[in-house]
Amino acid sequence: MAATGSVDSAVVALDAAVRQRLCTLAEVAAVVARHEAGCRVGIGRARRLLDLVDPLAESPGESRLRLLLVTLGLTVRSQVLIHATNGRPIGRVDILVDDWVIVEFDGRVKYVNAAVLWDEKRREDALRALGYEVVRVTWADLEHPERVASLIRAARCRAAARPH
Repeated sequence: MAATGSVDSAVVALDAAVRQRLCTLAEVAAVVARHEAGCRVGIGRARRLLDLVDPLAESPGESRLRLLLVTLGLTVRSQVLIHATNGRPIGRVDILVDDWVIVEFDGRVKYVNAAVLWDEKRREDALRALGYEVVRVTWADLEHPERVASLIRAARCRAAARPH
């Protein structure tokens, strides 16, 4: 799949496999290295895919969002734990861009009831109170990279205008 399939599909599958400990990134790299001498087609692409794998991604949506942000030229960190000023953890965020822009992937699956939605709202309020900008991206947004880019640009501008 890494040599011929879509980049998104390959990275989503590798993220999940490494996260679930079905294999290690080192094992996948060893397979690519073993095939490097005998296979010229797709090996460069397979090596580049290894650089895109992130076992911290918790869902296919997060993997695809991360790939989109990287394609937009952004430096991203996955699953960053944010603390309040008193040191109390507020929670993990899906992706952090530029240290002040949080990008969350929202699928409907996690919002199983009103209490979960309320907790998420309070968490987001606490993050904003610390000066973070929060951008929420859905499956539909992933089909419109220009929309995501615009949301991120606006959030970066707002974050840059704030004193930190």
